[in-house]
Amino acid sequence: MSIVLKFALLDLVIFVVSFAVFSALIPGNKRHIIWEKYISSFAKFVIYIFILALAINILTAVIVYALRYERYLNMIAPAVQAVLIGFVAACVPRRGVGDKGEEMAK
Repeated sequence: MSIVLKFALLDLVIFVVSFAVFSALIPGNKRHIIWEKYISSFAKFVIYIFILALAINILTAVIVYALRYERYLNMIAPAVQAVLIGFVAACVPRRGVGDKGEEMAK
């Protein structure tokens, strides 16, 4: 197995773990509010993701260069981005507009 495939699988594992952690830590109502406020509009979504990805990449590069691990930047940066992708995926609503929520079902 090549090293590139190993790091791709590692990024996938990081994504799944961050998705599970954010889904468990942030209640469904809060995730829905985040989705409605920041992500529901595609134009705002693209702009926010671009700005966040740029900020994360710059911060990651600064830290990696400060620690003198420049040669590993292309492996570390996607792993850090996988956490952001896991957060965004966790905020996606899992029920439709017409579905009854837990508090409405009682």
